Amino acid sequence: MRFNKVFWVWGLFPSTETKILNEIKALVQSKLKSPDFETHITIAGPYLNIDKSFFTKLKTFGENSSVIMLNFDGYNFKQEMFKSFYISIKNSRNIEELRKNIYELNKFDLKKNYLPHISLSYGNHDINEKKKLISKLPVFNKPIKMSKIALVEVDEKINLWKILESFNLN
Repeated sequence: MRFNKVFWVWGLFPSTETKILNEIKALVQSKLKSPDFETHITIAGPYLNIDKSFFTKLKTFGENSSVIMLNFDGYNFKQEMFKSFYISIKNSRNIEELRKNIYELNKFDLKKNYLPHISLSYGNHDINEKKKLISKLPVFNKPIKMSKIALVEVDEKINLWKILESFNLN
């Protein structure tokens, strides 16, 4: 079940990785039109509401957590609005631990099937166009550094993805 207005915890990347990912995203979006959104990996949520103490806990958590390396697992797509076309990320013990630790700060549906990915396009696009596009994208075989976590307000009804605050990982 999807909720229109919720909060999520995203992982963000340093400027070097963001630049590369944004170039790939721009190439994808030149073929698959999409609403505009910040390049990210969703880590935790959704939260129907949050309070000020969660900000504080998340900031402290970020200060005490290490940067995580994410391993590329190819380009992929689904026939779903928010998983329309993406970079698949190999699930790892580090990602699972990060999610579990954030769960301890503020509960969310941890048991829900989690698919680590970096979205490149949102929308309902033609399958054949997606298949053709994969062959035109650069091979990305280096790990991607996730250096921040961010608390994000999302309202899918109006295509709003607003980063409320981000916290550096050490």
